[in-house]
Amino acid sequence: MIKRLLIASMVLFTGLCMSAQLVGNPSVDYNVDEVGTDFITITFSPNADVAGYSFCLFDAGTAEQQFAMFGPWMGFQTMGDMIRAWGITQTAEYQYTWNGQSPGKDYEVYVQCWDANSADADMIIIPVTTQKMGGEGLAEMTIEIGEFGGDEEYGYYQWVTYTPNENVSLHRDIIITKEAYESEEWGEENLLNYLKQDNPYNPYWDQFGVDNAQWNAEPNTWYIAFSIGKNALDEWGPLVGVEFKTPGTTGINEIAAGKTRIDINAAQVNASGMKPGSQLCIYDMNGRLMGKALVNASGEAAIATDALDRGVYIVTDGTTPCKFAK
Repeated sequence: MIKRLLIASMVLFTGLCMSAQLVGNPSVDYNVDEVGTDFITITFSPNADVAGYSFCLFDAGTAEQQFAMFGPWMGFQTMGDMIRAWGITQTAEYQYTWNGQSPGKDYEVYVQCWDANSADADMIIIPVTTQKMGGEGLAEMTIEIGEFGGDEEYGYYQWVTYTPNENVSLHRDIIITKEAYESEEWGEENLLNYLKQDNPYNPYWDQFGVDNAQWNAEPNTWYIAFSIGKNALDEWGPLVGVEFKTPGTTGINEIAAGKTRIDINAAQVNASGMKPGSQLCIYDMNGRLMGKALVNASGEAAIATDALDRGVYIVTDGTTPCKFAK
């Protein structure tokens, strides 16, 4: 279906407002051909009075703000000037696809066309919303604590992987020190309010699909990784949190989610605090089982690592995995 939405373009001059006389009736029809979760395809069809046109995609409601911010600095007297400078310019029918967009988000395509005398016609604004991800059921997240690394000179980091179920449309993730979370400043209610608040100017705030995130972190410190997801009906799921302790510089890693303490040294992996009769396992990065040990009545187990080749391995108590290098 061919659609057209027009608004009057404003020509701004210092102390003077004036408009140019158009030659004919230049305008651009458009067709929204296809919209996915992360792409938008539109075909633009100018009429015979159009000498040229430019088009530019914005997050809904932000174009005027950007004009107010950049117009004076870049010498744009009108919104049309900005679209000409920033947009893609064509003279004939043209189909264009924007990729890498966010699912379930409102956008606006601004189209500025002009006549043979380079006089601007009325601005055309095309509203379009990408498709949402997820389903209508409960949006649930799972969290996996990954590798801790870095050094004193360049800083330390912690990898955390946040995985949505099939109902999650978008999710928001964070880690916070356990001490800060238990203070009056945070707590569960304040954290929920923080995570549920929209932040359209932060491109990393809304996450879609698996988020393998690298966080700044300090050694030998208790943290909690949190995540919360929203389904396609904009209904929030439960807040999920996993406590963990970053290792010290000697390679100790404590995982509170499984109540397990894992010590890794050059010769073996030692675990305590495990469920008697369960197993401690080591896997390589291809998922092959490289060693296992039965947990004794005291909740302890050990696996020798001296025979392992040099590389990265995963040790797990059956709940939360921990990476280590040999």
